[in-house]
Amino acid sequence: MSDNDLAPEHFDNVRRDLHRRFGHRIDAETVDRVLDEAIAASSDATVSTFLPTLVDREASDRLSEMLTADDPEAACRQEIVYVSRRNAGRTQLAASITRALADEEVAVREIGLEPADGINPHVTPVLEEKGLPTDVLEQIHLVPRTVHRADVVVLMGVDVDEIPDVPGDRYVHWDVQNPDGRSLEDVRATRDHLLELIPGLLAEMGVRTTATVA
Repeated sequence: MSDNDLAPEHFDNVRRDLHRRFGHRIDAETVDRVLDEAIAASSDATVSTFLPTLVDREASDRLSEMLTADDPEAACRQEIVYVSRRNAGRTQLAASITRALADEEVAVREIGLEPADGINPHVTPVLEEKGLPTDVLEQIHLVPRTVHRADVVVLMGVDVDEIPDVPGDRYVHWDVQNPDGRSLEDVRATRDHLLELIPGLLAEMGVRTTATVA
C-alpha cells in the first residue's frame, strides 16, 4: 500500500471484536490466523481509509463460515454495551448480572461518558450477596470507534440523554437510579431493578441463559 500502509495496531480493535464475537466457539489461534490472512490479502489496497472495516468484513465472513460448517444453527456472539454517565455503579452491576445469567453466550462491555475515579464501594458487596461475579468489574472511558457495531446499546439513567459515540443496531433507555453517593440499601435496590430488566433483554435478543440468580 506504499504511503497508505497501516501498522498492525490499527487492526487491534478489529482483533478484539472478532475474539469477542467468535471466541465462544472458535479458538483464539484460529481467529488470529484468519484476521492476519485478511490483513495480508489487503496489502495491495490503494486506499487505506476504510481498510479496517473491509478487513473486519472479510475475516468475519470466513469465521462465520467456520462457525456454521458443523452447526448450521450456530451464530456469532451478540454484544450488549451498557453506558452510564459515571461508569461507577450501574454499568458494573448490569455487566456482572448479564455475565452470571448468560456466561459466554453474550459479550458485554460497560463504558462511561465521564468516568468517575473508582467504582462505587457498595457495588462489590451487593453483588457478592447474590453470588454474582466481581472479578469482571472494569471502568472504560468512551472511545470513538470506526469498526464494530454492538447489537444493543443500553443507556442507563436520566443523566444519559444523548446517543453516545458507540454504534449500535438498537438503543434502549433504562431509567435506572444512579447509585453514586447513595446508601448500601439504595445500591441493593438498583441491583434488584436490573435483575428484573436484564432477563427480558436477553430474551428479546434470543440469548440463551445458562443460570438463574436467586
